[in-house]
Amino acid sequence: MKRNKNGQTLEEFLAAYQPGDYENPSVTVDMLIFGVNETKDKLKILLIQRQDHPYIDCWAFPGGFINIEESAYTAACRELKEETGLTDVYMEQLYTFSQPDRDPRTRVIDIAYMALLPETTVTAGDDAKDAAWFDVTMTEDVLTIENTEKNVSMRYRLEAKDFKNGVITISNKVPVLESEDALAFDHSEILYEGICRLRNKVRYTDIAFNLLPPTFTMPEVKAVYELILGDHLFLKQINRMTADYVKQIGEQAPNRNGGRPAKLYTHI
Repeated sequence: MKRNKNGQTLEEFLAAYQPGDYENPSVTVDMLIFGVNETKDKLKILLIQRQDHPYIDCWAFPGGFINIEESAYTAACRELKEETGLTDVYMEQLYTFSQPDRDPRTRVIDIAYMALLPETTVTAGDDAKDAAWFDVTMTEDVLTIENTEKNVSMRYRLEAKDFKNGVITISNKVPVLESEDALAFDHSEILYEGICRLRNKVRYTDIAFNLLPPTFTMPEVKAVYELILGDHLFLKQINRMTADYVKQIGEQAPNRNGGRPAKLYTHI
């Protein structure tokens, strides 16, 4: 039986261990839920309005504290259902945000998740005052989050900043608020990182198809890719990028403009 330098077995070590000897940070989860509108001309982000301090009445991502018996993923699914009513949503872990001053209540480490789904109806619940889809646009220099019905418009200037990682210098952008309305906590940074991840992954995976219905046309695929990448693409480029992910179903979509009907596809 192995013993440590103090002569303790594992059982003796655990019996003497006092968790209270160490400060215990709280851990939360947040979910970046991306969507697109029906006409595929707006990239969306799902936000909830906080009804309590801190950041009362501010808009934020659905999320909350992880219970002691939960995994981060289980907590993310629970919080998403409690605050928006959404279930069975594909999610992948984005990043861990751990700046010591990111939450005024206490030391809070946040695990962010990212998900994509077609825009759908949501209902606010639990500790959310409201829930709504917001238009999100990111250029080289500006990040904007808007909902005209809620009369909310948030604008962040993307300021270049260099970070050292070993001998390597990494250039990145930091959102700097330029509007009266603002996202809660450090959620502008989380959103920026989420869009960067999405733009990167769409180039080499089929993640974008989570934003499309079960059957779709190639012009719809093109519109979704352009929304994510923030750039104009030719249909030939889209065909090349998605060739391994789609197949024709032998049907055509009705054309409301009287033009040539488009072929319908599905994800492989």
